[in-house]
Amino acid sequence: MKKDTFRFLFIGICLLIYFFKYSNEQVLFLYSGISAIIIAFLIEIIPFISKIKRFANAELSSIDSMSGIEFEEYIAYLLEKLDYRNPKLTPAQSDQGIDIITNKDSVKIGIQCKRWKKKVGNKAVQEVYSGIGFYSLDQAIVVTNSYFTDSAKQLAKKLNVELWDRNKLVSLIRESKRANS
Repeated sequence: MKKDTFRFLFIGICLLIYFFKYSNEQVLFLYSGISAIIIAFLIEIIPFISKIKRFANAELSSIDSMSGIEFEEYIAYLLEKLDYRNPKLTPAQSDQGIDIITNKDSVKIGIQCKRWKKKVGNKAVQEVYSGIGFYSLDQAIVVTNSYFTDSAKQLAKKLNVELWDRNKLVSLIRESKRANS
């Protein structure tokens, strides 16, 4: 909960308590309290709704212009649409090579997200592989809006890390739209 949300919620509740406990005649406290609680609710819900709306209509061109964090949020959103259970973003700092942790068919999966213009190399595969042990994962995936270098593909095959490139991303987007229409 954001600081502003908490403030409006706290003020609203205090005004309602004051109205019911001390001042039944002064309706201004009732209306002010209700208004403050509605504002707190809107502070939380409007960004959430706009993100859902933006992500629901995302295409490659909009994905390519996302920030790294937005791309991670989008991938978590996409995974949820594809019936992955409870995709959660890890903290941005010291994530140990894992950006998202989710489950599918009782398999615990860690995902490294790379929204890049160039091909993704070995480092991303190494990072996600190191996160397997840290988070006690069963599977690791690196997803990008780009493609992977040949050496990244070789290393991923050797380490049993899945790679989802631009083509796979397109097919996942299509699959999620079919599943939700």
